[in-house]
Amino acid sequence: MGLEFKDIDYEKKTISISRTSQYLPGKGVFTKEPKTELSKRIIAIPDTIIALLKDYKLHQENEISKLGNLGKHTDRLFITWDGSPMNPDTVTDWFAKFIKKHHLPHITFHGLRHTNVSLLIADGVDVRTIASRVGHANPTTTLNLYSHMLRKSDQMAADSLEKRIMGDKNKLPDKES
Repeated sequence: MGLEFKDIDYEKKTISISRTSQYLPGKGVFTKEPKTELSKRIIAIPDTIIALLKDYKLHQENEISKLGNLGKHTDRLFITWDGSPMNPDTVTDWFAKFIKKHHLPHITFHGLRHTNVSLLIADGVDVRTIASRVGHANPTTTLNLYSHMLRKSDQMAADSLEKRIMGDKNKLPDKES
C-alpha cells in the first residue's frame, strides 16, 4: 500500500519496496519504514506487469484530472477516489467480498503471499531468491515457514530422477548406454 510510481523502474523492470502504509485511529493513513532494513528490497517484475502499471498510471492521472481542484495529486499507486492514500484495510475488505461473491475457496489477502511463495517453490526457484523477494532477512526463515512445500519439491525431484533413470519400461536401453 506504500508503493509509489517512483518506486517502479520501467527500464530495469523492478519495483523498489521502501515504505509501508499504515492506519491508526486519530492519526489516519500514514507512511512508515518497513519492519526491518532487509524488508526494503528491489524485486523484478514481468513485462505484463510493467505494461499494466503504465496503463494504470495513465488511467489514474486521467481520473484525478477530472476532479480539478478537488483532486489530490499523489504518487501513490493505491488511492481513494480523490487521490488520497488508501486505507490499508480497504484491499483486505474488498478481497474478502470478492472471494465470497465469486464462491472461491477462502483465502485471506495475506494468504496470497503464501500462495506466491508456494508456487515459486513448486517451480523450483531457489530459496535464497524467494526469501529476498518476500523480505525475509534470512533464507532459513523461508525454509522454516515452507518446509512442507520443500518436501513436496524434494519428492518431485526424486520422481523426476526416477523417470530419467528408468525411462519407458517397454523400451530397451540403447546399446551405447
